[in-house]
Amino acid sequence: MQVCKIHLMIIKIKKIRNLSSVKPFIMLLLAMGSNGVAQAAMPYSDGQQVGIHIGSESLTSLESGPGETFSASQKSMTLPLEQKSHRRESFSSQFHLDITEFDWRGSTAAQKEYIWLSMPIQYQQQRGSNNLFMLDFEPGFMTDGSNIGIDQIGLNGSVTGRRLLGNGGFWQYGLTVNRAFGDYNVRPLVSVGFQASQRTWVELGFPNINVKHRLSNALKSYFMIKPAGGVWKEEIKTDTVKKDVSLQYSNWQVGLGADFHWRESLWLNAEVGQLRNRRVRAFDDAGALVKATPGQSRYWRIGASLKY
Repeated sequence: MQVCKIHLMIIKIKKIRNLSSVKPFIMLLLAMGSNGVAQAAMPYSDGQQVGIHIGSESLTSLESGPGETFSASQKSMTLPLEQKSHRRESFSSQFHLDITEFDWRGSTAAQKEYIWLSMPIQYQQQRGSNNLFMLDFEPGFMTDGSNIGIDQIGLNGSVTGRRLLGNGGFWQYGLTVNRAFGDYNVRPLVSVGFQASQRTWVELGFPNINVKHRLSNALKSYFMIKPAGGVWKEEIKTDTVKKDVSLQYSNWQVGLGADFHWRESLWLNAEVGQLRNRRVRAFDDAGALVKATPGQSRYWRIGASLKY
């Protein structure tokens, strides 16, 4: 029922045409997400969590392209909507909001607030004793808030087959479409996961590498490599033309982080690292295409999650 309500709201959002009307809509979605927590979390509490994070990149010079320096910052929030399991199948969904701002000094491109408003959905089915079929599906709106409609719809997704191993590990393969690459191209997905020691879990592959180590029951550390860019639609207005264009940002994130169990259901998170192979493609206020290559940058990210 909660998912149906969200889908009805997505249909209504196509009629929204200005930023002032977008903000009340977002607040309504947040309220619906909170209702989803109350309705769905009680019978399916395992794995549910509410998370809020903020992060920023250090300001670095450009190796090529117009302008002088470049950086980005982001605020994000995730709310659980529903989680169910029945025999060999499981289903979960969340509400997710990202707000990204760029600081591109010396250029008139990427000067707005960029929103990614989405609903991640996960479906898993066990086939036999050692095989899993997994489907991840995340429809959303990628916009600067000035215009929301069919052209602003984006989609992350992956189809994965996983083979479970006798030692608790797995290997898997599939296909993925992920806006974190800065585009919507189809790419292969392949990885292997295994228990390296009693306290260490390792997952190696493409596009993600993740190594987790449990220092104690209250403190966990991790190392990861993953793409961390995005794609957004924005409206460019000049004296002679008005058009919708794409803003694309790509990079690879190499980071170290820690999760600390503070009290009851509250976990705190901190992460630092480097951003490499950064590329940005955008349009300036005159409607001209601009491309740039920012240098390597440091970043930080902090947040809190309620897990229950």
